[in-house]
Amino acid sequence: MQIPDHPTQIRRSLEARLKKVSPAGPVLAASLTRIAKRCGRPSCHCAQAEAPHTAYHLTYKDHGKTRTVYVPLDLVEEVRSWIDNHRRLKHLLQEISQLSLALVKTHSQHQRRRRGRP
Repeated sequence: MQIPDHPTQIRRSLEARLKKVSPAGPVLAASLTRIAKRCGRPSCHCAQAEAPHTAYHLTYKDHGKTRTVYVPLDLVEEVRSWIDNHRRLKHLLQEISQLSLALVKTHSQHQRRRRGRP
């Protein structure tokens, strides 16, 4: 991200990103993993060396421990959108933080310019 030099431009960029922060739906800080597994039933197609079953697991942190939860197939696309919302918000918050820091760094220089000092 290119950070502008002038405080007014920094403020405009910051306000534009702050408007985008409201999530479009649920937000989920996790990762979704596709797993190929065999069910163990001898009469199933996966036991005859065909393609195994597909399952999805959600991995997240809970009080410092990694947890895993099974995700039903009909909920996979919705969960993906929740994870995408989290990634988008995380990226926006990082940009907001960088712009806020740039505003602090350029504040004294801008005040000197306003007083007529080089």
